[in-house]
Amino acid sequence: MKPETFVHAAAGINWYCERRGKGPHIVLVPSGEGDCASFEAVAAALADTFTVLTFDAPGFSRSSAPADPAQISVGTLGDQVAALMRSLGIGRAAFYGCSSGGSAVLDLAVRHADLVRKAIVHEVATGVRGGPLGDLVALDDARVVQACQHIFGNVMNEDPVAWNNVGAEYHQRLERNYVTWVRRYVATIDSGLQIDAAALVGRPIAWTIGGLNPVAAFFTNINIAFEARIPLGLLMCRHFPQVSIPTELANHIRAQSIEKS
Repeated sequence: MKPETFVHAAAGINWYCERRGKGPHIVLVPSGEGDCASFEAVAAALADTFTVLTFDAPGFSRSSAPADPAQISVGTLGDQVAALMRSLGIGRAAFYGCSSGGSAVLDLAVRHADLVRKAIVHEVATGVRGGPLGDLVALDDARVVQACQHIFGNVMNEDPVAWNNVGAEYHQRLERNYVTWVRRYVATIDSGLQIDAAALVGRPIAWTIGGLNPVAAFFTNINIAFEARIPLGLLMCRHFPQVSIPTELANHIRAQSIEKS
């Protein structure tokens, strides 16, 4: 199903959006690369039953940046997405996001609970910088792009062919996005993002980590989910199931998005 594409102004941002299908709303929130093209197969699979909305993140790809560059951050994304939902008249939806998109979805579940029917997250960015991602901050822009092309395509993802097949235009847009991600997300994530496990207790959250990743990579997810009494599931993938296992991810989102009577 070909999406309806449109630009919508909300929260001082001109959002590039894609919408498919008809039915209860599912909103797919991009992760750190900020571009919704990687959701194409998942959105198409869900559009037979749901209205599926996705978008490019503020300051990434085809969405404009807010006037204040500091507002391009993981910590502000939840509020910005909430403003977009309200501006579009979407009263309630299921939300999916991985990594920084997952952080935004958890923020929505806590601080904009009226909008959230279900929060579905995978391998959430938890505010611990350190390690190889923290090392990216010291690189110049050209080396950031080179390093991120390897990390996103071969470390965070188990299927480089599927990653490449998202398309040449997508990967061209990501060259600029990688720099924005490092300068605005990675460099500020410690100060701009905190996840309070106590605030997540009792929220309608489905949380997974990748069964193909080393457990150390997202051990903080395990701790937070345990403290919040959220059962933690496994998807047999690494960080980007929307790319490597889109059918399995769509089935998971569908199962979690159905309203319980």
